[in-house]
Amino acid sequence: MTEAINPLLLDLALILIVAGIVTIIFKALKQPLVLGYIIAGVLTGPYISFIPTATEVESVEFWGKIGVIFLLFGLGLEFSFKKLKKVGGPGAITVFSEAVVMFCMGFLIAKIFGWTTVTALFVGAMISISSTSIIIKTFDDLGMGGRRSSQLVYGALICEDLVAILLLVMLPTFVISKTFNGMELANKIFSITVFLLLWFTGGIYFVPTIYRKLRKLMSDETILITSLGLCLLMVVITLNANISEALGAFVMGSILSGTPQRDKILAITKPIKDFFGAIFFVSVGMLVDPSVLLHYWPHILVITLAVILIKPLAATSGLLFSGQTLKIALPAGLCMCQIGEFSYIIASLGKELKATPDYLYPVIVTVSILTTFITPYWAKSGDKIYSFIYRHSSGGWRNVIDRLGTGKQTLNQENRWKKLLRSYTTRVFILTTWMAALILVFSKVVNPFISSLITRIYPPASGAFWVRLILFALTIAIISPFIWALLKVKDKEGIYDQIWADRKYARGPLLFMVALKYIIAVMAVSSVASLYITHSVGVIMLITAVIIVFVTISKLVKGYYSKIETNFFTNLDSEGGRRFVIPRDKANEIHMEKCTVGQNSYLAGRNIATVHRKKDTGALVIQLIRGNKVINLPSKEQVMYPSDSLLILGSDQQLKSFIDLSHNVNEDTPMAPEEKIEMQLFQITLEEGSKVIGHDANITKFRHEFGVLLVGVEKEESEDFLRPTSSVIMEKGDTIWVVGNLKKVNNLNAPLSLRP
Repeated sequence: MTEAINPLLLDLALILIVAGIVTIIFKALKQPLVLGYIIAGVLTGPYISFIPTATEVESVEFWGKIGVIFLLFGLGLEFSFKKLKKVGGPGAITVFSEAVVMFCMGFLIAKIFGWTTVTALFVGAMISISSTSIIIKTFDDLGMGGRRSSQLVYGALICEDLVAILLLVMLPTFVISKTFNGMELANKIFSITVFLLLWFTGGIYFVPTIYRKLRKLMSDETILITSLGLCLLMVVITLNANISEALGAFVMGSILSGTPQRDKILAITKPIKDFFGAIFFVSVGMLVDPSVLLHYWPHILVITLAVILIKPLAATSGLLFSGQTLKIALPAGLCMCQIGEFSYIIASLGKELKATPDYLYPVIVTVSILTTFITPYWAKSGDKIYSFIYRHSSGGWRNVIDRLGTGKQTLNQENRWKKLLRSYTTRVFILTTWMAALILVFSKVVNPFISSLITRIYPPASGAFWVRLILFALTIAIISPFIWALLKVKDKEGIYDQIWADRKYARGPLLFMVALKYIIAVMAVSSVASLYITHSVGVIMLITAVIIVFVTISKLVKGYYSKIETNFFTNLDSEGGRRFVIPRDKANEIHMEKCTVGQNSYLAGRNIATVHRKKDTGALVIQLIRGNKVINLPSKEQVMYPSDSLLILGSDQQLKSFIDLSHNVNEDTPMAPEEKIEMQLFQITLEEGSKVIGHDANITKFRHEFGVLLVGVEKEESEDFLRPTSSVIMEKGDTIWVVGNLKKVNNLNAPLSLRP
């Protein structure tokens, strides 16, 4: 008796044969194979009857989910933090502009059509992400891969992939709550952050090490089995943690990209990724009902026009904002005029969660097909459109076009930008973490306790609006100083202002950094508002705007944060950290000495910052004399050369350590000429009308504004000698210690008596 053939086997045979034929045709037509797979899915789907069709559609969909896992696993293998660092600046700014504009556009279009809020969120997400595979195929066909504009597109695509992963993780949160719930969103972000931190640190530490040690024992077959096993293990872990399997596959791919066998893993897993990826795209086409398209053609037309017109414009604006020229930004932006594989994945997610109507899936797939056909024509027309715009512009507009994009030179000013980005990233990370932690602690522990206490004393208050208002105000009061610091404090050394003041360079990257901080602040306040006040988006935005404006202009909040920061660094000092409070006996030892840089000394050929960092003498160089040239208060980047005369400030021990570094081996060096030394150490007690009252004690800003070095601040009500920081505000009665020549010190506070 003949055994019955499994229907799934017949379906796989059918869809693979049809897919093979269709993709051969598309290859001959020089069209992306992805479209061929989708068309094959439409032909073998249940809605077409003139050829044999698949019967086990649900089983094919399951294999399609496996395809998504392997697609994202392969994407993770190709992902590299070094690559992201290389293209991350312009790419992140471009994607920020494009994704925000298109998400809002998709949301607006969906609401105009009368679709639900959750559906509108999915539409916005679907049209925000361009297609990596289609763009790369277009570049290969047109021979555009080596162009500067193409490299920028690659960078943007890497950042877009990360945004897509984030959307896949966050969208289910909105589906479950059916509305904006800031606390639930914050909890989700917190749990994902913890998950990523644990797995990236643990995975990057253990997995590459194991692969490296077992390299000689691992054949191609072993590498294949082990790598796919780790991928699926991570998928299972993320599913059990109630996180998207897409994130798990991507994370494991990223971890394995750091192993010595990365290239081999990519090569041996590629056929599996291609096979299951093909099944996924076929499964996408199988769910497209052609009859639906006839009814929803206006919706398809509007969304398609938004993608091919507004999406390139938003991408071009982002590239200009990041400091690229119009000649480069326009061709690059026009390439990003389609949606693709991530749109299908997001559409599949919405269908699986029953969050979107059935007709949306074929609508989005059709939009993808139409925009894919248009992509090569847009990509080829970039240079022609730029030439047309430039030729038909007036002289004034041509000057504007020529000046656009000079900000990319700023990005190459590595020293300043590295310092600014390091300071910015550290501050934003610390302040955001503290705000998230405080919101969680108050929502989970403090506020429930206060609420129960109020209702125990006054039972009718249970659940009352005024109680929730009190809890809201309490939480905002606690996080408000961190919001102020996030929005108002730029950097400790005034580098932001230096870059901003340079009119030669575009300010787009700086504005992007500011915008990102405001987005974080809006998310923090809106999360608290949604938790205690309302879920209405409009009311939440109004409350958020009022609070952020109040916090940024409030001197009370500023003073609150200054005390927090001062106390923190004071306590840090007591544990042996950086000294911000100097004992009185040490402060009284501070004085100046002279030395000369020896020919063979440690100082020769090094800049001041290197000496401080590597030798940590604690002494400050306040004057450098080179021949007839006198440099007062030299910067940290100033290089010291043999025979330079230095005037240094510090305690006895600090000065001795520094002077020892200036000596040649077995030879003492002569001192600087006495007559050239004009710098002195002064103490000034601030009185009414002093120029410096109200200023913060930022050393760099103080030096640029007044031409003197601020050494320390003595508060009138305290015996402490404080090292100057931007958290210390100078007030009437304070005594400041400054180094400078007499003329400039007199300009600080002319009527006051000076004590050298």
